[in-house]
Amino acid sequence: MYQAVIVDDEAFIVEGLKNAIDWEGYHIEIACAVTSPVLALDYLKNNQVHLLITDVSMPEMDGLSLLKQAKELLPLLSVIVLSAYDHFEYVRTSLRYGAENYLLKPLDPDELADTISQLVNHMQEREELSKTYGRAMLNFRSTFIENWVKNSLSTEDLRTRAGLLGIDLEAGHFFSVIFSSLNANSSTMSRFFDHLLSYLPGSYLGHFYFANPTCLVCVFTALDPQSLDTSVFLKDIIKASAHLRLPVFASSGNTVKHFSEVPLSYQQAAAYQFLKYTPIPIHIYEESKSLEAFLLKFQAAYETGNPDTVLQVLDTLYTGKIPAPFSATLSKAILSVLLAHLNLEPEDMILQHPDLLQLLKDFPSPGSTVTDYKGYMAEFYKYLHSLDDMIKQSMYPCVDAVIKALEKFQDKDISLKTLAHKLNVTPSYLGTIFKQQTGYYFNDYLTEARLLHAAHLIEHTDMKMKDIVERVGFSSQTYFNRSFKRFYNVSPVAFRRQKKVK
Repeated sequence: MYQAVIVDDEAFIVEGLKNAIDWEGYHIEIACAVTSPVLALDYLKNNQVHLLITDVSMPEMDGLSLLKQAKELLPLLSVIVLSAYDHFEYVRTSLRYGAENYLLKPLDPDELADTISQLVNHMQEREELSKTYGRAMLNFRSTFIENWVKNSLSTEDLRTRAGLLGIDLEAGHFFSVIFSSLNANSSTMSRFFDHLLSYLPGSYLGHFYFANPTCLVCVFTALDPQSLDTSVFLKDIIKASAHLRLPVFASSGNTVKHFSEVPLSYQQAAAYQFLKYTPIPIHIYEESKSLEAFLLKFQAAYETGNPDTVLQVLDTLYTGKIPAPFSATLSKAILSVLLAHLNLEPEDMILQHPDLLQLLKDFPSPGSTVTDYKGYMAEFYKYLHSLDDMIKQSMYPCVDAVIKALEKFQDKDISLKTLAHKLNVTPSYLGTIFKQQTGYYFNDYLTEARLLHAAHLIEHTDMKMKDIVERVGFSSQTYFNRSFKRFYNVSPVAFRRQKKVK
């Protein structure tokens, strides 16, 4: 369990924070909750703490001083600063001292939960990064780029922090790329990073962060979009890397005009990260633009749950009339659809299902025929269908019960604690096995379930938005709108409008 310290000079706020969210659902234990920043600092000096939540204005010591001293004691400590005042200087100073977020009172429980969810993911990644890269990569710029691609900041916060870092959000023509290596030797990505930087001067601006020691996430923007071909740029990098014996896979998203579309470009790149386990060295999403009609046809067949229907559709998609290179692109896209249903990160897929690794390695090599690709995709689908059945049969009964409870969504106040009580297990145990079986923290899964249920209500009913927000359990419409847009990359109102047009 991660250890957290809460400090605020108002006792009722400390108590409120302790009960504001389901902390155990994020594997967090409130180890110390006090009204004295001096006592909090003493506790930090003598204990291993992962998260500090502190008020800014306190009589014994202000929160910014506590933050500064706490980060000196524990450089990897995650910090959330609270204040009743939206004062720009406070925000800038807290971010400069290393705070991950600055929340205004009165706190919105959903906003707090959202921040905690992000921080837990950051803490896990930082544990890995600190072993390899030390403190150099764990800075404000890296955190900002990660928040940008994952759509974790409001437009106002994004502009403010970009301004502090000197990042021009109006440059336009952004595209996201994820570079990854299967080589566990950390020097591979370090050397590749130096190699990558040599390609940028005079052509591209790049913003980066390491998602883990073998995965580098980049946002590029071309200095002269009219004269540069991003496809050629990436293929040259990967080809040169191979000559340098730096085996790296690259997956890129579409080029987008506006900074707010960067998360979509990142999602497109991330959707094809599984290809790093195949013989394919690079995937460029823009080359898949012509596949939408084919994928919709396959998706409709897949959702029937009938293997015969799926195999029949695969047979019609791979006809002798289409060229082999198109078959390769189509196969990669269908693999993305199939693997997305596992709801696992690529690394988790391979760890939990080692047979999948060999199947990915067997992806047809360049020069294969349409028949080769069709046969491979039929085999791959049959394997995943049997794997899905096996997962359902082996799932812990209580995890299955939790998933079914969330699918029914009859209780908007559902929580890890209430479900654990019904199943006669501890919240900590239920949270642990839920993460092991699904790859999700319970509260992240719950938020996604709420958004999926909300999308269903928006599309299939005429309920007012405020009633939907209440029905699915969000505490405010503002937070719901932000979460919905982050998940679907469109506002709830625009989502309803699009569905009605269709």
